[in-house]
Amino acid sequence: MKSFEIEFLKSAKLDIYHAKKWYNLQKYNLGNEFIDELEKVYEHIKFNPNQFPKIKKDIRKAIVGRFPYCIYFVIESNIIRIFAVFHNSRNPIIWKE
Repeated sequence: MKSFEIEFLKSAKLDIYHAKKWYNLQKYNLGNEFIDELEKVYEHIKFNPNQFPKIKKDIRKAIVGRFPYCIYFVIESNIIRIFAVFHNSRNPIIWKE
């Protein structure tokens, strides 16, 4: 089975940082649990990115279990570029920019 390399754009890294920080303020270690859930989804994306639906042109969306977040990414040859890790209640216009 083909495995893709995952690359995180700066915007996604910032999304993850802020979410982890916020969750850790809510409850001890909850931010780390959030990261664990993200990593599970990354594994699915890495080995079968086409299982996730296209939501606009080549942009795909993966839902994160247990937390109200989605991962937005594109497939470019053998690289998955993650450009947003976005809370479901936020305005999607933000990540579209």
